[in-house]
Amino acid sequence: MPRNDDDIKIFHPKKKETASADLAALAATMDQQRTNGNTQKAEELGAALAALSPETLLPDTAKTLANNELLQLRALIVFAAQLALHKYLPHPMLATQAINAMHARLEETSPGLAANIADGSSFSFYYLCVRTKADETRDIGENFAMLCERDNDERFIALGSRAYLLTDAAVWAQVDARAFEA
Repeated sequence: MPRNDDDIKIFHPKKKETASADLAALAATMDQQRTNGNTQKAEELGAALAALSPETLLPDTAKTLANNELLQLRALIVFAAQLALHKYLPHPMLATQAINAMHARLEETSPGLAANIADGSSFSFYYLCVRTKADETRDIGENFAMLCERDNDERFIALGSRAYLLTDAAVWAQVDARAFEA
């Protein structure tokens, strides 16, 4: 008796083919970024951004803050730098490389800060501000004030907002000076 196998379905591994194509495209992008110098620029940029601090961005204000407030301001600056890198660099891979270089330098120069950022919850509060987009800058300032235990203190809200904007501008200036290729 002949078999009828019309109802047999044959599996075609399309996902695997797509994954291979994706990996090949990623490898080509990585090679292009390395060849045009963007990879090296991203690593140098990240290392340089690790030097951003309350003392460099807001020197007069930094002198007046308590230790916890300085720590919170440093965390906000790192967060804002990471966000700006994703915003201004021509490829997410470059942003990731710059962020990794920034954190590696922070580990070398300020291990306590790096550990606090990794273990802290401040980034979660700041990411919520970015996602809601209501008034991102003001919301970040309010969260900074809250993390400093200064809820509704307009001076601290303004300080957090200003640090966020100054960090964004500092990152843009450093990205622009390095002339990344698109």
